Amino acid sequence: MLVEDIFSKRKHVVHYDDKIIPTRAEVEEILRVGYSLATSKQKAYAYKFWILGPNKERSHMLWEMAEGRKIDVDYEAYGTTTGDKKYVANPALFHLKSSPWTFLITPRTSSPNPHFKYAFESAASKWQLEDRDFVNTKNRESNAIDVGMVAKTISGAALEKGWDVSYNICFQNEKSKWPKSLPFISDHATGFRPVMMMTLGKGKKYYYERLISDGTIANDPKYNTDPPFETIFEFWDETES
Repeated sequence: MLVEDIFSKRKHVVHYDDKIIPTRAEVEEILRVGYSLATSKQKAYAYKFWILGPNKERSHMLWEMAEGRKIDVDYEAYGTTTGDKKYVANPALFHLKSSPWTFLITPRTSSPNPHFKYAFESAASKWQLEDRDFVNTKNRESNAIDVGMVAKTISGAALEKGWDVSYNICFQNEKSKWPKSLPFISDHATGFRPVMMMTLGKGKKYYYERLISDGTIANDPKYNTDPPFETIFEFWDETES
């Protein structure tokens, strides 16, 4: 199967099917395949996937937290609240509510493998990824690139097996707002705030279907599109000449 065939299957989920749920073994196989296809700067993999299995109450709580963050942002910007007549819950976050499997991805401290330990010691160079403060505050951009790459390979492995995935970066950044039941985030001394959340299951309703039902796509097929290729990619040498 061509890579285009695999990734063209991805659709953002609004609601997951609560009857068709991948098993733990199926999820682990997907993660192992995705991990084997990813890479990381200096093979540090300075992130951790916390795998949360089927738990409807917890999934609902995670959705409430994400929607709460959206509400906070809107209030700070416009003063709107849930009581405002313009308030609408973000349907792009609904996948969190019904997801059977949720991955909370955080940074982690990481020691060098034997190759890079030797290389760094031989060059009297500092390996920074064992420094918790550096990992939690100064390495997040680099870490996000690594997380994005593995999230994509995991997505491909899931899509090839007929499952669906969706993503979320709308969450509370303050660790104190996370429940104690998730100490790998909420613990003051050892927790890390997430880089990304990812959900996996069998989609029952997708975001694009919502756009069809409200007439958006039918009335304006250019409404929900990506920026033009030329906006994102520019051949600089040709521009200069």
